[in-house]
Amino acid sequence: METEQIQTDTKVQIFGLNIPLEIYDFFKTAGIVLVLCGFIYIFIATPNQVEGDSMLPTLSHNELIITNKIDQLLGKLNDSFGLKYSRGDIVVFQKPGHKDFVKRIVGLPGEKISIKNGHVLINQKELQEDYLMDVYTIGGDFITNNDTEIIVPENRYFVLGDNRMDSLDSRYSDIGLINKDWIKGKVIARYWPFTRFTLFNKRNYNI
Repeated sequence: METEQIQTDTKVQIFGLNIPLEIYDFFKTAGIVLVLCGFIYIFIATPNQVEGDSMLPTLSHNELIITNKIDQLLGKLNDSFGLKYSRGDIVVFQKPGHKDFVKRIVGLPGEKISIKNGHVLINQKELQEDYLMDVYTIGGDFITNNDTEIIVPENRYFVLGDNRMDSLDSRYSDIGLINKDWIKGKVIARYWPFTRFTLFNKRNYNI
């Protein structure tokens, strides 16, 4: 005859308190999840909300995006691992004394930038940008509508909003060429609204 065994509730003693094993396991698991979420938020990726229409039609006001922070955290190792910022990357950055901005990297360190006849020129070659709502690009008070070229220094980037008629960006002295240290991360996805979920991949250009 089999002997019926009655299992008593297992308890774990913490700080002198007897806590049921089920409750202990629940809080332990929740704690691990919270630590992992915190690690991801601080070191890997963070959510951001788009403010304004400067990135139309690519990004709209109030949309939620995920920013990859790995590239920035790796710092000088980026070039060795092929993780450096590229033309076409959408980045979140903060110039000291300003709020966060979301813009697209258009000009890279060492390149000559100018605006002529409504187009951006990289090293005197017209840049083709198929993501623009209006392909006509005007200059500002920092980079004007003429043949004057500005050379992007090391560790600086020339950034523009996709909505060229309504974007405060590197064309204006309030922003200018942004410092690499200002960049918080690269936008890798739009996750809200869910119907517009998008993964942003590296773009190919004619330059």
